[in-house]
Amino acid sequence: MAGDKSKPAKVLVIGNYPPPMCGWAIQTYLVTAELRRRGQVCDVLKINENRMVKSPDYIDVQDGWDYLMKVVRFTLRGYRLNVHVNGTSKKGYLLALIATITGRFTLRPVALTFHGGLSQDYFPRHDSWRLHHAFRLLFQSARKIACDSPEIKKAIEGYGIKPHKITPIATFSPQYLTFKRARLPEDVENFLSDHGPVFFSYLSFRPEYRLEVLREGMKRFRATYSDAGFIWLGFPDRELSQARGLINTWTEEERRSLLLLGNLDHNEFLTLLTRCSAYLRSPACDGVAASVLEALALGVPVVASDNGRRPVGVITYGNDDAADMCAKMVYLMENYGVIKAHKDDAVNGDDAQDNVARMADWLTW
Repeated sequence: MAGDKSKPAKVLVIGNYPPPMCGWAIQTYLVTAELRRRGQVCDVLKINENRMVKSPDYIDVQDGWDYLMKVVRFTLRGYRLNVHVNGTSKKGYLLALIATITGRFTLRPVALTFHGGLSQDYFPRHDSWRLHHAFRLLFQSARKIACDSPEIKKAIEGYGIKPHKITPIATFSPQYLTFKRARLPEDVENFLSDHGPVFFSYLSFRPEYRLEVLREGMKRFRATYSDAGFIWLGFPDRELSQARGLINTWTEEERRSLLLLGNLDHNEFLTLLTRCSAYLRSPACDGVAASVLEALALGVPVVASDNGRRPVGVITYGNDDAADMCAKMVYLMENYGVIKAHKDDAVNGDDAQDNVARMADWLTW
């Protein structure tokens, strides 16, 4: 349904939107701004943290019934729906399926944006009849699909989806690197002054982030670098208390080496990232993470779990292997000057394109 090109397109994006800030939310924010800059109409139905808080910046969601009614209402008002989903959240899957089925019933099929890599809990899972057909139904119900990479496109094709229906568009875009250096809180400045090296990690309180593996790797690393510090951030409000509860069970020495933060805005996030020695990335389900590309583009070395999709320049360790994680962090520090000075070419090709513009184009054709 291409619509009348002489009239502005009307798009409803269903996904994460700040606050809090995360990779999905940044993309939604930038693409929404790009569509509006072009004179299109774009609204956001917020489904992440703080979705019940009313704001002029987005459309709130109070509960499941409210979500359904708003999806139906905007569809009947002539909006093109774009719903974001990954393969790790049951609730996210159901929200996406509701949107795609609604689009089919109202004869306005939905554009589906699929995030993540090839090691997600529920995707790809051809070993499970139920999971295979659940995602096959979702993919078939959508009019078109955008995903993060050609490898993910191929995996979606494995569900019997025609290749022309799927467009790989990398999440990272040069706009992600636009930020103003922020003044960091006093406790953060003190931590940076008192510890070295300092590793930065963006986390959630979910199994795929392997917090216990991180803890063991950190402990091993401090046996060699006793003044090392680690900054954990990214936890939404509902997870921050759980993270604090976990850390309160640690030894006093472990607690002193860790600074636990909640979610930061984009300026604070990138400012803090550039102040740290390196970025330590633990999940393997993320494909090519935008934060990894941000770190590389800003000259911050990256140590990450090996998921087969890490960009050139990333030092990888075996998943769930705390000893290997520690060994790679030690290797980084022993060769820090050479690694830091080396001009890596990780952010090139599709990753260096204006993928915000590409996504805006995709949503309006």
